[in-house]
Amino acid sequence: MKIAITPIGLTGIKELSSNGADIFLVGNSSFANRLAHSFSIEEITEANDLIKSLNKEIYIVMNMIVHNENLKDIKEFLDVIKGLEVDGIIFGDLAVYQLAKITGIKNLLIYNPETLNTNYYDPMFWSKQGIKGLTISKEITLDDVKQISKDKLLEISLIGHGHLNMFHSKRPLIENFFKFTNKEHNEYIENRNLKVIEEKRNESYPIFQDNQGTHIFREKSLESFKEVNTLSEHLDVFMIDGIFKNNDYLNKTVKYYHDLLKNIGNAEDISKLYEGDHDSGFLYKKTVYDK
Repeated sequence: MKIAITPIGLTGIKELSSNGADIFLVGNSSFANRLAHSFSIEEITEANDLIKSLNKEIYIVMNMIVHNENLKDIKEFLDVIKGLEVDGIIFGDLAVYQLAKITGIKNLLIYNPETLNTNYYDPMFWSKQGIKGLTISKEITLDDVKQISKDKLLEISLIGHGHLNMFHSKRPLIENFFKFTNKEHNEYIENRNLKVIEEKRNESYPIFQDNQGTHIFREKSLESFKEVNTLSEHLDVFMIDGIFKNNDYLNKTVKYYHDLLKNIGNAEDISKLYEGDHDSGFLYKKTVYDK
C-alpha cells in the first residue's frame, strides 16, 4: 500500500518523500476543492519534475463541481496535464471524465465523488470504464472498506487521515452572512481560521469560503494508526489530507504511518499522541446518511 499526501507547497516535498510519502496530491484552486495548497500551473510543472526526480508519483486533484463556463478551461488544463505525463487525476464530476476521454487520458482517472463509492459494484462498474481507480467514501466502516475492495479490479484508495469535509455549497455563505449583518466580509474570504459553533451541541466545525463555495468540516481530524496495517491488506493507496495542518505535522504523521507499515513503532502509543482533536471517524460507526 502506498501513502499519498497533500504537500503544503513545493518546499515540503523532499522531506515528505524522505519520511515515507509515495504519492503527492497536487492541484490548482481553479479546478479543485479544499486543497492544502493551491499550486499555480508553473508550480505544478516544477512539482512534477521534482517528484519524478525523487522516483515518486504525482496525482493531480480536479474534484471541482463543473459548470458550462468551466469546460473550456478544464479542457485546456487537461491538455497541460497530458503533456506532463502525471501518474493520476482525481475527479468527482463526470464532465472531467468526458473531457479526459476526449484528451486521451481516461486511463489516469481516479473517481472520488466524496460520498458515493459505498458498495462493491462501484469498482466493478468503473473498472469497465477503463479508469485507473476510485476512492472509497470516507463515511463508511472498516468492514465495508474490506468488502468493497476485496476483488481489486482497479486501484482502491481511501482518505485515512485528516480533516473530513461534511458540507459543500457553491453558495458564498460566509459572504452572504456578513452582507446580511451589514459588515465587511473580505477579511473572512479564504480565511481558514474560522469555525462555526452548533447551537444545540458545543461543537465547533472548521469552515471557509473560497472561489468554489463554502466548506464545513468535521470537528475532529481522522486518524487510522491502529487500523493502517489492516487497511494495507485491502487498499492500494492510503491518503493523508493536510488541510489546516503545517509541514511539521505532515512530516511527523507520514513517518508514523510509514514506520507502522514497516512494523516499526506501537500503533496504540502513536494514536494516544493524537487524542483530543482526532478520532476514528466512521470506521466503527455507521453514518445515518448511508445510501
